[in-house]
Amino acid sequence: MVQVYMKQDLLRFGLTDDDVRRAQQCCLQKIRRGHYAVVRPCSSPHHAVLHSPGAAEPISYPQTFGDIRDQSENLKPLIRSRLHELRSGDVFSHISAALIHGIRPPFPATDRAEIIRTGYHENFPTLRIYNRIVPPADQTTIGDFAVTDLSRTLSDIAHDYPLEISVPMISEALRAGNISKSDLFEQMKIRRRGCRVAKQGIELSDPLHESQGESLCAVKFHRFSIGEMIPQVTVHDRAGKFLGRCDFKHARLPLIVEFHGLGKYYLNESGPDRASKDNHARHMRLANAGFTVFNLVWADLFRSEMFTAIKKHIAESRPHQPKPTP
Repeated sequence: MVQVYMKQDLLRFGLTDDDVRRAQQCCLQKIRRGHYAVVRPCSSPHHAVLHSPGAAEPISYPQTFGDIRDQSENLKPLIRSRLHELRSGDVFSHISAALIHGIRPPFPATDRAEIIRTGYHENFPTLRIYNRIVPPADQTTIGDFAVTDLSRTLSDIAHDYPLEISVPMISEALRAGNISKSDLFEQMKIRRRGCRVAKQGIELSDPLHESQGESLCAVKFHRFSIGEMIPQVTVHDRAGKFLGRCDFKHARLPLIVEFHGLGKYYLNESGPDRASKDNHARHMRLANAGFTVFNLVWADLFRSEMFTAIKKHIAESRPHQPKPTP
């Protein structure tokens, strides 16, 4: 987590109100009233004290991606700013706990820090407090942070957030081997509300989803009642020649759905141009072998057109079942 200071900390360092205002034009960012985060490195000698807190671990800074991931990064200083306000028994929960565990939501899910405080419930502009009971077995400590453990964190998200948030996060934890579905189903036994949606989220989650975008595809298949889409299928032509490994393939039809996220191109060791050429060649091999390929990008996950087209193609591809003669 990043370094956060209260206003009195900055004044104790010898900074004046004018110094604080000038620092906000450089490396300091106000995250809420009376709280400031150090958000980027700085070479100014006047700000050196801000970057040398004297802690055992070196200071870290929020990452900047230039996309929707930045909002999750911006939430981290807000979470840190609430650390000194936790009462005995309080724990960070939900999205806040997930970020502390190292799991980011697929897109901005909240702009508030979240904690559980037994016997109290309240919503503030930058903080949400849930009135829940967290047994000691469901609590852990990561660095300075008291948090719900990973199974409880993902269970809370599955109960309180939509599938579009929970399924990618659960799938990521399953893929890393940090959690199992049985752990999450065990958590459901003590819950009363939201269990139907939570159960659906756990069932849709799959460690075979290689990215959060693929997990979102799985959710959209569910939303549009598109069944039998199997993740990560190795495809061969009729002669048995390997054609590729696709993100999703229909169980019975020669139908393939591919999701193209940033990682497929910009994290490719050969560079985005080479990755694009390889992908085009692969697409042509699949098409020539008789497969219909739908290529999805991030924007398609938030629109209906592509999934409507996939559903229509499946309906038109199924053999006509004649009605029985009365």
